[in-house]
Amino acid sequence: MLTVRRRIVSIVALAAALVALAAAPAGAVTAVTPVVGDDTYKWFYWVGPILALSFVGLMLAMGVGYYVRVLRPKWRGRQTS
Repeated sequence: MLTVRRRIVSIVALAAALVALAAAPAGAVTAVTPVVGDDTYKWFYWVGPILALSFVGLMLAMGVGYYVRVLRPKWRGRQTS
């Protein structure tokens, strides 16, 4: 059981590192870059957190579903669906 926990923790840590790595270029704004998000374009910002959270939820649901339908029956000696 301890190895399963280690695998889950390592997968979560890897996913967090990949998200942080993917988000790093978004924060690298220089003074030369023109500003697109001013008062004219404020409507773009409300959908960003919703899309990000829904993507994380989708990935989490897929991981849990894979575990429930494939890994857990395989480890318990039953046939996978």
